[in-house]
Amino acid sequence: MPGRSRTLSTSDERRGDVLREAIRIFAERGFWGANTTEIAHAAGISQAYLYRLFASKEALFVAVLEEVKSRIDAAIDRVFRDAAPGEVIDALLAPEGAGLDGDPDAAMVLLHATAASSIEPIGEAVRECYRRQVDNLGARGLSDVEIRKYLAWSQYDNALRAAKILPSSSDERERRLVRG
Repeated sequence: MPGRSRTLSTSDERRGDVLREAIRIFAERGFWGANTTEIAHAAGISQAYLYRLFASKEALFVAVLEEVKSRIDAAIDRVFRDAAPGEVIDALLAPEGAGLDGDPDAAMVLLHATAASSIEPIGEAVRECYRRQVDNLGARGLSDVEIRKYLAWSQYDNALRAAKILPSSSDERERRLVRG
């Protein structure tokens, strides 16, 4: 068409588009329920191009999990930057802390990833996600007990939110009732 120029996206931009849509769709349907045709369509590309960007559905899911790991790392960094030294563990467990309360799609992907961890390379990516959190928190001075507390409570909160037992927004009263 005369007078109209078309802007082409780079493969990195398309990869980002695919990851954003894949996080949303995998969060909603899980690994087994999501399909690459739907993800490609939502990202505005063909399924063939999706497979040029990601070798398989498993590789796409691992890339999605890598993005979730980056979000967790950023949240942990934020807590350690902003919290007083004696209040780090409480800040990590607060709704606005390093949990994924503010990022429900990422939280659901993490649950679905754990459920799909019998499939390699997803299992290795899940194990690496938790290893990375443990190493990150340990390197920042948290004890093994504090790290276990963080992992246990964040998983628990995530599971309760997924089951719609806890509200997605922070309700301190309900959090106290559940945590005691």
